[in-house]
Amino acid sequence: QWFLKMDELAKLAIEDVKSGKVKFHPQRWEKIYLDWLENIRDWCISRQIWWGHKIPIDGMEDVLDTWFSSALWPFATLGWPNDNSKDLKEFYPTQVLSTARDIINLWVARMVFSSEEFLGKPPFSDVIIHATILAKSGARMSKSLGTGVDPMALIEKYGADATRFGLIWQAMGGQDIHWAEEHVLAGKKFANKIWNASRFVLERSGIPNSQFLISNQISIIQRLNETSKKVNTLIDQYDFGQALHELYDFFWHEFCDKYLERAKKDDSEEAKAVLLYVLANSLKLFHPFMPFVTEKIWEHIPKEDGQKLLMIEEWPKL
Repeated sequence: QWFLKMDELAKLAIEDVKSGKVKFHPQRWEKIYLDWLENIRDWCISRQIWWGHKIPIDGMEDVLDTWFSSALWPFATLGWPNDNSKDLKEFYPTQVLSTARDIINLWVARMVFSSEEFLGKPPFSDVIIHATILAKSGARMSKSLGTGVDPMALIEKYGADATRFGLIWQAMGGQDIHWAEEHVLAGKKFANKIWNASRFVLERSGIPNSQFLISNQISIIQRLNETSKKVNTLIDQYDFGQALHELYDFFWHEFCDKYLERAKKDDSEEAKAVLLYVLANSLKLFHPFMPFVTEKIWEHIPKEDGQKLLMIEEWPKL
């Protein structure tokens, strides 16, 4: 067998995390990464199988461990360091890697030390360890056991936005998800809520936002700004589930349940402008989570600049 001596390579990957060059989200997964690297053994990189990258030694029939090949992915796809590749200069390093906890050691750590060895810097700055979706019983989803869920069937039954909603809604703090289809149904109902609230606002208003000065002292605008700030912070922390919860609570309970009900009694032009302003900015915030219904509604939002696509609108930031 062929082995790769790991002591010096492991130090490179350890230093990247301890210095903050590479951050894990949630942070607790750093411990798995560091424990493995600090107790590492030399790596057997040869395999006696029929497929794989051949070890580049004359007469050698062994192939490389598939994780050895995978460890080179961040730059092997862009061009080797001595190739003077334009793609490598432009796209390396990237920012975010999203992956599962099962391969923190198999893949993430090995990409980091391989990239450090060949290029002198880590391949990414942030590693998101996403939740594992389990069956409702807590068992792993498996085709052979019949515990899996076909996402296409969910999309057919509830819609793509509702399916996205159901997944993101349950993904809180990187905790494993015990799959519950009722959250997808809730997503469908919420998409209908957004649609109906938008119909109400658009039937009452055809005024582009800037024709009225929208005061930050109006309570619903204050709450919109506070929610936008929270959502931006949570997205920056890659906590997408909590961001969706914040948006949901604001739009359903504060905008729809309270403000829209009061607005039915106020037919002033300022009230109409506020409704349109809050709706437009809410659609922008919801778009990454529920892109289809928000994009469709956006077609009907009055716009002074003629901008047609919500997906390329400026993101709300304070």
